[in-house]
Amino acid sequence: MTKRFFRTSAVVAVASAIAMFAAPSTYAAYPANEEGRAVVQLAQVGHDDDSHATEAHPTEAIGKRKAAPAPTRLAGWDTPTARSYYLTSSCRNWASTIRQGAAAWNRLTEGGGTPVECRNGYITDCGGGTRVVGCNWGRGQRIALYMGGVTDGALLAAHEFGHDWYGHSTYRCAGWSSPAHVMAPSICN
Repeated sequence: MTKRFFRTSAVVAVASAIAMFAAPSTYAAYPANEEGRAVVQLAQVGHDDDSHATEAHPTEAIGKRKAAPAPTRLAGWDTPTARSYYLTSSCRNWASTIRQGAAAWNRLTEGGGTPVECRNGYITDCGGGTRVVGCNWGRGQRIALYMGGVTDGALLAAHEFGHDWYGHSTYRCAGWSSPAHVMAPSICN
């Protein structure tokens, strides 16, 4: 009886771990564009619907796992529209990391547009959980980042810039493999 209990518990624990960290197959097949590059279709945040104009998109940091480092050359994924941003003085120490994250998206340029501010602690005015490390209000009205709360600040920046066009994907933890992976709702440290 005891052996069966432990064996069943071990199987359940392994299955739970696999399910928790496995990426969903929802984004497995991507159609290619005329250049042969994969085209990922994420749910766009309602550009035709003003109900999302002031909605905040909180991103929470979870876990203690070290994130994979950012690729040396980011993909520059296509976006539906061109956007721009500028860094406030609070982001002076993180400027190169934030620019690296912005490079994940084509047609996102620095100079005007969305103000990006950096905070010294978790973001409390965005909604969501207690460990909110990033927030994009109203599809790029403003962005706040807590770079000290994550191991990969470029990924956090890429995620928050991505909210200019996209909502969260069904991945559990953000990563660099695709736009859908970047748009996971959590940064798993």
